[in-house]
This record gives sequence, structure tokens and C-alpha cells, in this order.
Amino acid sequence: MALPRFFAAVALCLAVSAASAQSNEVQDINLQFRKGDLAGALARANTFLAKNPKDAQVRFLKGLILADLGKTNDAIALFTGLTEDYPELPEPYNNLAVLYASQSKYEAAKNALEQAIRTHPSYATAHENLGDIYAKMASIAYDKALALDSKNTAAQTKLALIQDITGGLSRKPAVKPAVAAAKPAPQPPVSKPVAAKPAGSIESAVNAWAEAWARRDVDAYLAAYAPDFSPSDMARADWEALRRARIEAPKSISVDILNLNVEQQGTTATATFRQAYRSNLLSSTVTKTLKFAQIDGQWRIVDEIPH
Repeated sequence: MALPRFFAAVALCLAVSAASAQSNEVQDINLQFRKGDLAGALARANTFLAKNPKDAQVRFLKGLILADLGKTNDAIALFTGLTEDYPELPEPYNNLAVLYASQSKYEAAKNALEQAIRTHPSYATAHENLGDIYAKMASIAYDKALALDSKNTAAQTKLALIQDITGGLSRKPAVKPAVAAAKPAPQPPVSKPVAAKPAGSIESAVNAWAEAWARRDVDAYLAAYAPDFSPSDMARADWEALRRARIEAPKSISVDILNLNVEQQGTTATATFRQAYRSNLLSSTVTKTLKFAQIDGQWRIVDEIPH
């Protein structure tokens, strides 16, 4: 996919009407898109729109296809047109925010999400995405403050906490695009495939790691990592010292593991989940992947990948 992997798709409905024959065609285009036949789905969408140029559902699907094909500017133009023709729909604004964020245009992404919320105040996805955008913009502001005053300890602490949760300044915020459902009537959200039940030992290892973090037990937290775990940007000893400072700094921490999915192959495994972090200093929700290996009969973290 052209958009970064950490852009999680959320199935939502666009409440627009269509004739039954058109509904079948929309469903077929949507199915073709979801199967990954992007070129075929795009050709079919263009054929449909040649006869039905104002159809919001297929225009929306076409925007998703263009984004997956890496045609970001074309997708932006399409979703902008949808916001002009259907200003009451929040989903196109949300998708504009996704695309702007992928270009590091965070102010534009913020404006789009604020418009989505004005249009639909109970749109939870937009609220969460806006929080992620604010976190990213805050990290950039703190970084600039440190560039002007490298001894600003308050900015150092705040920046470190944000980097810890969002994965660092090199990462984009975890913004979610909406996905159109089929017409004619509003359809229920398209369900994600149900993952196989995680292996108990891996699930226990992830929960133990999160619980140690939450109770600020640094020694237990660090023990969850393999002896040869090596951060990409610093020495292991420096990383441990930084983790200790960041975990001990807040007065209270909670870490919830959501939507845990485990893939295990022999003595290695990968756990991907949504991490909801809350402390008295900061809160954020991100997607994270932990890679595990069996070491002396225990699952230990060998790699940690924020999305």
C-alpha cells in the first residue's frame, strides 16, 4: 500500500441512495478494491462515474483506490470535491487529513479533522486522529524549542514523553481513513477478519510487559526485552537509562492493550496491537508491533516497532 502501514482502515457508511442495479455495481467495485485489484477497480469506477458523475459512494471508493495507488494529489483533489458537494459528510474530511498527514502537512490535516468534527461532533475517529495530530505538532514545537535552547529541561521531558508514545519524530501520526460501504441504504460497517486467538504465552508476555510499565516497575519492564535487544538509534545502556527516566517521571501510568493479534512461527512470534497510554503528563493511542523470540523458555522482546 502507498499509505504507511500504520494508517488503519475503519469501515464507515456514506448515507446516499442509488438504484438497485447501481448498488450491485458499487458492491462489485468495492469487492474488487478490497481484494487488491486496484487497477481493475479504478477502471470500473471510472466507467461507472462516466455515467453517474455525482455518485458520492463510487467517488469515495475511487479516492481510496487512488490513495492506495500512491496518487496522493489526485486523491486529495477527489476528496476535496466530495467535501464541496457533500459538506454534511465527515468521512471525506477525515480522509483528507490522512493524506495531508502523509505529506507532513499537519496544519491542513488539523483543519480537515476540525471540519469533520464540526460536521459530525460524535465522530470518534476524527477526535482520536485530531489528538494524534496535536501530539505530532507538539513534538515538532518542542523540538524547535530545544533547537533554540538546548538546556530547556521542561521541553526535553515533554518531547521525550511524546516520542516515547508516538514512536519519535520520524513517525507519522496514526491517522485512520474511512472506508465506504455499499449502497443503496446505509450498510453496517464492514467487519475486519477475526484473528485467531493469540497464543496464551505470547498474550501473557505482552500483558506482563504492559503491566510492568503501568506500575512503573522498571526492572520488570526491562526484563521483558531480550539481552541482545538493540535500539536502532542509541546504545543499549543509554536506552535503558532513558526508559527508566521516562517511566519514573509520571506519577501514574496506565497502558491498555487493544485488538491484540499474534502470529507465531515456532520459537518466534509477532504481536501487533493498539497501545492506549495514559499518564498524568500525557495520553496517546498508537499501533505497535513487538517481535518475540523464545529465550531460555521465555518469550522476550527482540524488536519494537511503533507505526
